[in-house]
Amino acid sequence: MRIAYVINDAAFFVSHRLPLALSVIKKGGSVCVITGQNINVQQERDAIIHLKKYKIIHKECYFTQGVGNIFFEIIGVLQLVYYLRNFDPTTIHSASSKGNFLAAFSSNFVKKTNLILSVSGLGTFFVGKRNLKKQILFYIYKKILNFSFQRLEYKIIFQNNDDYLMLNSIIKLKDHSINFVYGSGVKTNYFRPSKFGIKTRNVLLPARLLDEKGVNEFIEAIRILKKRNVKGNFFLAGDNNSLNPSVIPSKKIEAWVNEGLVNALGHQKNMKKLYQEMSIICLPSWREGFPKVLMEAASCGIPIITTNVPGCKDAIINNVTGFIVPLKNSQELADAIHKLLDNFELRKNMGNEGRKLALKKFDLDLIVPQVLKLYK
Repeated sequence: MRIAYVINDAAFFVSHRLPLALSVIKKGGSVCVITGQNINVQQERDAIIHLKKYKIIHKECYFTQGVGNIFFEIIGVLQLVYYLRNFDPTTIHSASSKGNFLAAFSSNFVKKTNLILSVSGLGTFFVGKRNLKKQILFYIYKKILNFSFQRLEYKIIFQNNDDYLMLNSIIKLKDHSINFVYGSGVKTNYFRPSKFGIKTRNVLLPARLLDEKGVNEFIEAIRILKKRNVKGNFFLAGDNNSLNPSVIPSKKIEAWVNEGLVNALGHQKNMKKLYQEMSIICLPSWREGFPKVLMEAASCGIPIITTNVPGCKDAIINNVTGFIVPLKNSQELADAIHKLLDNFELRKNMGNEGRKLALKKFDLDLIVPQVLKLYK
């Protein structure tokens, strides 16, 4: 096996796909990770060190996570085609909306190979408002994917059924190409429950600080709880160093901190340690693929509050491992947080059920083989 991964940045690859690559290497295969530019320079450097540690080939192109300078984007695509031809993979595996787009397009210019696209959420094209620029880019995205999919043999891995229905409604997919693998998996023997965390009144939203992660709704829910004099400590773990147009400005975050609403922790390298200090995990996102943070929270035995949207609703059993609340509804989000904060036994029971769910459905030993069988 010679597997080439096409992905936005090395940091995302290390956090979501590294165990898969290591399984390929363990089976005697070779791995090349081809990425674009990451605005989070330090995170990217740390990730590249990880790749070198495991002797994984890494090639960096000029394309960005979003849509940057068109000249550099074109150069980046040319670099991608060159690296793919040079590595000569038996399988090209991509992830993220942009990674999938670039892999499908570039596959038209390399030797016929096994192409796998992982839909880990549908990206900003499908979430939030569409201005004129977004509509134009979406049109180009749709046309090029349709053209490529008519010419290529490919497989698509979906993490939830809603994403399949949405993508299939705009791009006619071949029925035999469809596969479902629910999430990228979690190390359940690493992310283990903590007896201390569940006893605290600490509530965490772990995500990039974007509008569509439900950060504003979380802050408004905290305001509601403060008015009720509900005691709790609230945290954001994630950075806002992003090219995404919906990124939350630093001044806004600083204002929330100064108002005493939340502690902004920034990007966290050691999520295991942070989870061990938390009693509730919130992800009031607008749409996801299959959130890794919710799998990790379940594995750590922490009750979850999330929204009734694709991806999020698939990672939880409502009223068993946590609560599902309506999208963009800060009042019901506050009610759910209040209910869990005031009931230790409920938190404990939901956390225990979450751990059982993680062991049964989210463990890496269950997820990785489902993907490996698609490789050549």
